[in-house]
Amino acid sequence: MTPFLYVGGSLRSGDADPGTVLNELQGHGLTHILDCRTETSDEKLVARLAPEVEYHQAGTEDEAAGTAEGWFDSGVSFAREALKIPGTVLLTHCALGQARGPSMAYAVLLDQGYEPGEALLMITQARPEAKASYAEHALDWHLNRTGATEAERTAAFESLRAARGKSGGWQHRRH
Repeated sequence: MTPFLYVGGSLRSGDADPGTVLNELQGHGLTHILDCRTETSDEKLVARLAPEVEYHQAGTEDEAAGTAEGWFDSGVSFAREALKIPGTVLLTHCALGQARGPSMAYAVLLDQGYEPGEALLMITQARPEAKASYAEHALDWHLNRTGATEAERTAAFESLRAARGKSGGWQHRRH
């Protein structure tokens, strides 16, 4: 997606060996992993196969991701600190790379100053299967955190809606 941020699914997905996956990611500069799952952890795997990669789990249940107290705070705080280090390459991921990982990547991009629609399009163009199902929640979290005015909120959500329309027409989950 960007030189500093990747988004994907589980390191153990498909037929690929997790060690091979980690080696390939490290070949692209991977330095940090932000795991957005609660159902399992890759902490021991990463410690064993890539101990130089910093791992953080900011997990939430998939259906609760939009409302999980502190979820975006935990993940974005880790990302913000990691990205202060020159050369950092961060992977946000979940099980399938469709909802939680892309939504957290979206929150990270917002925190780094990207415009809401642009950030979503970056994610969906880099990973077409990404739905970023909780992008609306991430945007609301970001706007609350930054003290956005009502006019700024309206413009931000309009930008996100426009990007959703350009990214294949699917809609986010309704809760």
